[in-house]
Parts: sequence; C-alpha cells; structure tokens
Amino acid sequence: MPVLDFVKKGPILFIGCHPDDVELGCAGLINKLQNSVPIYVLTLSKNQDQKNPNLMKEHFESLKSLGVRKSNIIIGNFTTREFSYSRQEILDFLIKIRNKIKPSCVFTHSFDLHQDHKVCHYETLSAFKTQTIIEYFISRSMYLPKPTMFVSLTKKDLDVKINALSKYKTYKSKNYFSKDVITSLSKSQGISFEISLCEAFNPISIKI
Repeated sequence: MPVLDFVKKGPILFIGCHPDDVELGCAGLINKLQNSVPIYVLTLSKNQDQKNPNLMKEHFESLKSLGVRKSNIIIGNFTTREFSYSRQEILDFLIKIRNKIKPSCVFTHSFDLHQDHKVCHYETLSAFKTQTIIEYFISRSMYLPKPTMFVSLTKKDLDVKINALSKYKTYKSKNYFSKDVITSLSKSQGISFEISLCEAFNPISIKI
C-alpha cells in the first residue's frame, strides 16, 4: 500500500527533539501532504542558548514556509542533551498531545547516535503504540541507516525543503544545511529504486 494511502487519514503528527529535525527529515513529505491532511509538528526542546537566540523564530518561519499553521506547532520545554533525565515527563507530555490531537500516524526519530533522539524514539513507541509510527532519519546522527520506505519527491518538493531549511540562518555554516548536500542526499536515497529524488523512512507499525 502506498504510503500516502494510509497517512492521508490524518491528523499527522511529526515529532522532533530540536528545531530543524522535522524539516531535515520530512520537509519534502510535509509539502506533499499539506493540502490533504491536518499536519501538526511537535518540537520537544527549544535548544536555545546565547549562541542561537533566533533559533525558535527561524523554526516558526521554516514551518510556515511548509504550510504548517502556527496553531498546529507545539513546543516543549525539555533541555537539549538531557532528555534521559526526563523520560517520564516526556512520555507524559507525549500522551497529553496524543489525547488532544488523536493522530492517525506519527513520524518520529529513528534510534540513532544522538542521546535525545534515542529517548524520543522509545517514548514515542510507548505513547503512540496504537497508532501508525514511522521513523525518519537525520543524516548527521545516523549509523548504518536501514530505510525500507521511500517517498518520491518532485523538484518542487525538494525546492520547498531547501527553502524551509534556508530559514535557519543560525546554521548557515553547517554543511548539512547546504543546498548541494540536501540535494545529494535526496538523490542518493532513492538509487536502489531508480527514484530521482526522495526522502527515506522506516515504518515501525502500520494501522490500516
């Protein structure tokens, strides 16, 4: 069954630990879905310090460029790199969001090298065990990713993703935010299936 057939039931909830996570992993897919299903984005940490005072403003601008309503953006207040000390609080927060939004499908972090991503991954599985759960990948945090689901992107989808990530002036010097890197990753992920441009995911559980 094509991915869009079961995620279009909606609402769809995209969960990220930090500002930029959802856009890096899912911006192309969000652009494909924005006119067909309610989309919510939950970011668990503001990740703010003196070095990045504009990060949340950039996050909202990025999501706005993807067509996500401001009222559908949920921001947590957990401390970056310290999620492991707040596992129960994060689980309780996710359950609260689940009961409010009642998503049919949840996109969350894969179990990768980042300590916060690991916690988010496991607590999402606990909080949303009766919903469809799909994990996405953050390339800079991955070790041997094993995607099994590939969503074809149009050139417009990719351009929208690149534009959304360009809102993060805070990260303009980071190589993984460059247009060339984003485009190369989109091209390389779909090679096995002869897909010109794509985003890669892995379904954990599917409820049809």
